[in-house]
Amino acid sequence: MSKLRFCFLFFLFLIVGCRNYTQTGDIPSDTRINAVKVGRHKKEDVSRLLGSPTSISLFEKESWIYIASKESRLAFMPEKEYDRQILVVTFKPDSSVESIERYTLADAVNVPYDSEKTPSYGKDLSVWEEMVGNFGRFPANGGQGGER
Repeated sequence: MSKLRFCFLFFLFLIVGCRNYTQTGDIPSDTRINAVKVGRHKKEDVSRLLGSPTSISLFEKESWIYIASKESRLAFMPEKEYDRQILVVTFKPDSSVESIERYTLADAVNVPYDSEKTPSYGKDLSVWEEMVGNFGRFPANGGQGGER
């Protein structure tokens, strides 16, 4: 019984020891974010205070997006995101800050995707057509340059 208990505990510690944490991206600190003033600072100031954004959105109004995500994985299980921070700084046309918004994983919306495939139309060749079609496509000397 003690060997079975030892094997069980060893396996349990092995699985628990296989937890892996991953962080992607970075969000500026609260003091740096609070230093940016709406209507007062320009893009150059935001770049100096917060650094380069993760992404820039050009839809409707220009927005700089800062994203940080944390995931964990236990052994062979799929990764699970447990924390996400998003900071969006929107600019007016005169490049001054219009708004600063924060989002978390709780604000996320799960968007379903369509699993159907788009058909791609082309010429479907049979095995025989593929074999016969290759005759004459390759040089007789096996691709060696020049005659001997």
